[in-house]
Amino acid sequence: MIVPLPVYTTWHAKSRIERDVPTKEEPMKVLRCFAPMFLLVALSARQTVSAGDLTIINPRFSNIPVQCSGDYALESFDGGNCTSQYPQQAFNGVLGIGWGFLYTYNSTIGSGAGLTGPNTAFNPPSFAGLPFSQAALLQNDRNEVYQVIFGFIAGQPYRLAFYLGSRYASGSGFDGDQTVEVLIDDRVIGSWSLVSYTPFALQNRLFRVATTGPHALRFVGAASGDHTAFLSGVSIETVDAADEE
Repeated sequence: MIVPLPVYTTWHAKSRIERDVPTKEEPMKVLRCFAPMFLLVALSARQTVSAGDLTIINPRFSNIPVQCSGDYALESFDGGNCTSQYPQQAFNGVLGIGWGFLYTYNSTIGSGAGLTGPNTAFNPPSFAGLPFSQAALLQNDRNEVYQVIFGFIAGQPYRLAFYLGSRYASGSGFDGDQTVEVLIDDRVIGSWSLVSYTPFALQNRLFRVATTGPHALRFVGAASGDHTAFLSGVSIETVDAADEE
């Protein structure tokens, strides 16, 4: 079944051009329509994780295979493809991807948000024994992956869980010293500062929302430069208020 997303959220998704120019303006309160890909969500996608009334589409980032021969690709910018200097693939707009990829292009390091398999030139941590075969990557700052999730209830406690790790390399100008911020809409609910050679580990964060309805779950790179982190296996479950710690 294909369900149209509403053309509103409480989170303002800035365009790439807007994100390239730092601003101190207050987040826009107007309700904004996303690109066409976000107007349709395939609830029949091969992978979903449901928790109560919540569903995360493609939680392991493997609904859409990476087409580039190196088994990794950044979200395509300026029409780039697998033969570009930095392998690129158009993930945004593909039915079943679930996630949106926002990027700030850097012509020197080709930074962005994208996907990788194991044992690629991006040097992700080992996938051995983990419940996923692809992961999202965040290189440089202001790059992010996000998904609008439905069914939140105001005041209900939730637990976010996901696997997070860093680049298994540290060279001249590149490493895994990335900081990943997790936001619900524009509110930071957690921040993880990584160093190179950090293996995938399951992270958890308890949070609540103030309003009932859809909210955007966002993973954002915060470290400027050629610093890369990886994440996958995302889930959100309801918890009893008595179990909050």
